[in-house]
Amino acid sequence: MIYITGDLHGDIDIAKLLDENFMQHVTADDYVIICGDFGLIWKTYEDETEKEWLDFLEEAPYTTLFIDGNHENFYRLYHDYPTVFINGGLAHQIRPSIYHLMRGQIFTIEHKTFFTMGGATSIDRFLRIEGKSWWARELPNETEYKQALINLMKHHNHVDYVLTHCLPTSLQSRLPKYTLPDDLTEFLERISHVLHFKKWYCGHYHLDTTLEGRYRVLYNDIISIENEIYTDDIE
Repeated sequence: MIYITGDLHGDIDIAKLLDENFMQHVTADDYVIICGDFGLIWKTYEDETEKEWLDFLEEAPYTTLFIDGNHENFYRLYHDYPTVFINGGLAHQIRPSIYHLMRGQIFTIEHKTFFTMGGATSIDRFLRIEGKSWWARELPNETEYKQALINLMKHHNHVDYVLTHCLPTSLQSRLPKYTLPDDLTEFLERISHVLHFKKWYCGHYHLDTTLEGRYRVLYNDIISIENEIYTDDIE
């Protein structure tokens, strides 16, 4: 099974992975995907709390995969961990069974293709300190945008699933407090009109809802893509 959920924010929202109903169903063959704001790589070094939670995920029966959001220590993420090629795409290996799925990549997992494009704008940036609680790499650079387009072209703009932290501009504008577009939401808007996909999953907005049937915003919910039923929650 492949399970997907929203932000962890380090140890703030990780308790959902301790849910008894969830834990009794997952196996060593399963994957759990976090749609950004993993947040367990946050401080300038791996302190005891971070180590304990990363060890918890490493000891869990499933493989943990995550895309980046805006609340990550991007310096450590890109400098402290090796880049590896897994399932058709580039990733940072955090632990033997914990991987950061890099931007603009396409991965094949259980015969399903996933396009990954992490990143988002911190709406509370004015409260944060660059290099300590905010990093400019929260948004993709030109190389990552180009790599995304190249990889999508190689797949003829067809994937099974899209994994992002934020939504395309037109859909984000329908949510409270997140109305301002940026380069990434505009990029996602453009590709959403040409990309053929079954479902699109994201985090970032601290709510659980569905838009236009195929766009699933996740926060507390942990869903199995094999069993997901879609309806429109927001008109």
